[in-house]
Amino acid sequence: MVSILKDIPIDGVKIVPCRIAVGNRGVVKSFLVAGDHRVILVDTGASDADADIIMDAIKDMGQQHADLKLCILTHRHGDHTGGLKKLKKTLKFEVMAHELDMPAIHQATGYDVEHVVKGGESLPDCGGIHVIHTPGHTAGHISLHLPSIKTMIAGDAIVSAGEHLMVSPTYLSSDPEAAHASVRRLIALNLDLDRLLVGHGDDVYFGAKENLGRIFAGPRP
Repeated sequence: MVSILKDIPIDGVKIVPCRIAVGNRGVVKSFLVAGDHRVILVDTGASDADADIIMDAIKDMGQQHADLKLCILTHRHGDHTGGLKKLKKTLKFEVMAHELDMPAIHQATGYDVEHVVKGGESLPDCGGIHVIHTPGHTAGHISLHLPSIKTMIAGDAIVSAGEHLMVSPTYLSSDPEAAHASVRRLIALNLDLDRLLVGHGDDVYFGAKENLGRIFAGPRP
């Protein structure tokens, strides 16, 4: 799955394509969110090299490195946490992650998760960023809903191929049944979404609500 980045700006969000991910999962992405008087990073890529890409991207969006105050990790996997060590050595910020993935993140990176969430929390930034627990890919996977810009950052709960959305594949999920149940819950929320941003694959810039609703549709007649 290779991401094709479109030259379409998203108000307050910068997509950061990092290096090729572990295995055959294509490009892994991080996301920078211009919050209220701070920058929020979502995921850190897979390596020190990805940390460098992220630091350059902070500058590219007209911010300073010191503006990065919070890093939200959607889940524990190394292609999303691998850049944390170098970023932590270079910059001063706190980390947020779900309580069920927090121990593995600490073990892999050596850094504490200062803000432990369960799902249901909201951050004040951007008119509200809502944390949604979407287990299955990992037990503590979370997605982020930014209703003011009709956007969801889905991490690896959802992947895409040519903008066709799919549940995290069975071979990549710790609990495939939970992964499917999480996406069904997202659909049931009936969120007003234009965009759905994913860790792997092509992001959806238009019509994300309808695209999401087709995930479990049957074959075409």
